[in-house]
Amino acid sequence: MRNRYLALLLTLGCVTPAHANTVSNTNNPVSNSSGSVQNVGVMQMPSRQFQNQDGGGIVCQGSTLAIQPYLVSNMSVTRPYEDSFLDPIYSTLDIEGATDDDGNTIGDGQVDNPGQVIGYKTVRTAQKDNYSITPGISVSFNIPLDRRAQRLCREAAQRQIDLMQIAWEDKRLVYELNRLKICGSQLKAGVRYKKGTKYEKICADIEIVNKPNTLINHSHELTFEKPSAPSSSQK
Repeated sequence: MRNRYLALLLTLGCVTPAHANTVSNTNNPVSNSSGSVQNVGVMQMPSRQFQNQDGGGIVCQGSTLAIQPYLVSNMSVTRPYEDSFLDPIYSTLDIEGATDDDGNTIGDGQVDNPGQVIGYKTVRTAQKDNYSITPGISVSFNIPLDRRAQRLCREAAQRQIDLMQIAWEDKRLVYELNRLKICGSQLKAGVRYKKGTKYEKICADIEIVNKPNTLINHSHELTFEKPSAPSSSQK
């Protein structure tokens, strides 16, 4: 029994009355990571290929290369914008309730004032505005599949161009001959455009080679044959 009382006294001597009046602040950092993927779809509307029309109802289509630049923009905004907010800190003080053997208050494990706000801590919201611009170029190449029809159309177009060239040359020849005829007859009559006028060049390259009623200077080579001697029979 004596040893039991001695152990009890030693235990009581090591116990110090607790007079706690502490405030516990808890910092709870929050880290948010978010990502987004945006799929941009660009639609190409098929258009007619380039056409070459060469007259005579001949129309040929060729290959077409279409380059279409585009620009897509996107904006995401959250309102009202708040970069942070104040988070209240509540009291965790526990000094009332149970007592020790000496009658000192040591708390009962329950917060004395659980709703008491003793401060605020700043917490970031990670709120931000999102802007995005997506540039790009869309390329398409249209190729005719019927090569034989394309070759025939091009041959027909070339023949049509040749015919047009011949018709132009024929009309040009008729024009030049008429100009030669009219300018020549007027020059024979002694009429021409006055020098320095804008119409002088119409007949500037026309000249009369053989004027009417005029003998052209010319020369002839005369040859003489020596008479041969008479034969004996002729004597």
